[in-house]
Amino acid sequence: MQRNTQKNGLVNLLGLLIACLAAAIIGNVAQSATAAVGAVFLGVGFLVAAISYFQMRLEHREHLEQLEFEEIARDRDRSALFDESGADTFIARKAREQFERYFVPAFTALIGIGQGLGVYLLWKWLPQAPLPDLGRAPLVMVTFSVFALILFMLGKYSARLAGIEKLRLLRPGGAYLLLGSVISVVVVIAFAGGWFQFTRLDFNLARIMVVLLGFSTAENFINLILEIYRPRTKSKSERTLYESRLVGLMGQPAGLVTTAAQALDYQFGFKVSETWFYKFLERALAWLILFQLSMLILSTTFVIINPNELAIVEYFGKPRAGNSVLQPGLHFKLPWPIEKVYRHPAKELQSFNIGYKLNDVANANRVLLWTASHYDEETNFLVASKEQSASEDDKTVPVNLLTAAVPIQYIVNDFESWTYKHSEPAKLLESISNREVVRYLVSVDIIDIMSTGRLEAAEKLKSRIQAQVDNLGLGVEVLFVGLQDIHPPIGDKTAPVAGSFEEVIGAQQEMRANILKAQGDAAEMVPRSRGEAAKLLSEAKGASFERILTSEAKAEQFRNLIKAYQAGPDVFKQRKYYGALANSLTNIRKYIIVPEKVSETFQLNLEDNIAYDLLGARPEER
Repeated sequence: MQRNTQKNGLVNLLGLLIACLAAAIIGNVAQSATAAVGAVFLGVGFLVAAISYFQMRLEHREHLEQLEFEEIARDRDRSALFDESGADTFIARKAREQFERYFVPAFTALIGIGQGLGVYLLWKWLPQAPLPDLGRAPLVMVTFSVFALILFMLGKYSARLAGIEKLRLLRPGGAYLLLGSVISVVVVIAFAGGWFQFTRLDFNLARIMVVLLGFSTAENFINLILEIYRPRTKSKSERTLYESRLVGLMGQPAGLVTTAAQALDYQFGFKVSETWFYKFLERALAWLILFQLSMLILSTTFVIINPNELAIVEYFGKPRAGNSVLQPGLHFKLPWPIEKVYRHPAKELQSFNIGYKLNDVANANRVLLWTASHYDEETNFLVASKEQSASEDDKTVPVNLLTAAVPIQYIVNDFESWTYKHSEPAKLLESISNREVVRYLVSVDIIDIMSTGRLEAAEKLKSRIQAQVDNLGLGVEVLFVGLQDIHPPIGDKTAPVAGSFEEVIGAQQEMRANILKAQGDAAEMVPRSRGEAAKLLSEAKGASFERILTSEAKAEQFRNLIKAYQAGPDVFKQRKYYGALANSLTNIRKYIIVPEKVSETFQLNLEDNIAYDLLGARPEER
């Protein structure tokens, strides 16, 4: 091994050390999660480069020892002291073999344990990590861009040199240098995304890097297990135990194409990588990818807004000057990420619920009872009570609990205010509505709002919510506020509140029904009694009038009879006698007794005339 190779290893070692320290310091100052995770990767790379450099020195000593032995062996008069089979011969080679047999596996295991601990700590720390300090973004981006260039040049040189001269100990450090270059680019992308309002990009990239660090940890332990069963040879061209294939792949993605070509050659049985199509694809792959990316970016210039939507166009994170709100239809804009579009169903009727939560929509039309829960989750509200305290010593305010469902429907009428004046306008609107519902219900009586005051309460709630929304400039029009399914709390088995309340209401309704029934009976009996009294009075007056007239008529008749008697007493007496006789013999069976010696003959029909005619009517009734 040549001295300049050791210099390359030392340069790799120092480069990774400087990059690790810089990433750690900048990550702490600029609050970059990707830089912090990258510092862990570079720290592992520094340890790998250090052990690789130490192993280079051992192999260099072995090489010098071998040269010295060969030079002495050329002397024909050499002594047995320099025999290859001696116990003290090739001390440097034995030191190198002992180092590779014991120290390298132990070192690899320690690196794996350290990586696993780093994965655990970073995964717990990432959710609490602060957002990047965008005020330092230009400095960070410039610094890591320079690091990306330097690390790429060093890593590429080491990787090419290791590939040409079969220098296996340069490969691990070179792979980590290339990976450091990729990490530097990732940090630049994270800060650029934050500059364009992608505030979560740094967190997401850092999490992906932690996952890759976990895969690298698993690879180290798998290599340790496979090392136990690996056949031992005297060849020095074997891959070192601490060299990570995953790190090499992440640092040199182009190696994946070579691996794929080798797999295709093996699969088809001939050199697919030497065909004209593969060579054309290898030359034009970058241009094809560039064309696809160009078409993808070009497609972002067309925007179609649905009929129920409105959209905001932002130019580098700020509303576009002029017409920033897009109406439904086809629109054109600058490509992403220069201009971005944020959609919202602003023209669609939106709603939320207060006081209840219904998970099973299929049970929405079921029969509702006071003694059963109406919804999956219900909220009890405080409401006022007209009842007064029982005594002056009782200073508690008489209140009641009430369960109510309050659906609220609204539309967005000022999309810019809805989007920019508040970070979470939907949650703010729900909080405002909840507060106004609580404030209003605590000021109304439970009986009033459960009966006649429900519609009035809904209108007042709508007005109060709209006033608060307008005061905060939320850009919302409240269309409907409902009050439904109002009932007392259900309670539990020991205190069935709703059942007791239902019994009280039932008793009150029965009392009201009895009162109304009594009032109805009174309304029926009084006029009837008055009518009967008037009837009796009228009948009495009629009877009195009849008796007076009858008496007068009889008196007048009696006076006329006196006049008739005075005119002819005998005739009057005979007439009265025969009249009385005729009246007394009416409807009486009569018997005729005929004397024996009578000179006259009388013919009488003495049969009983039961049916006088076909109609059964008496002759005098016709």
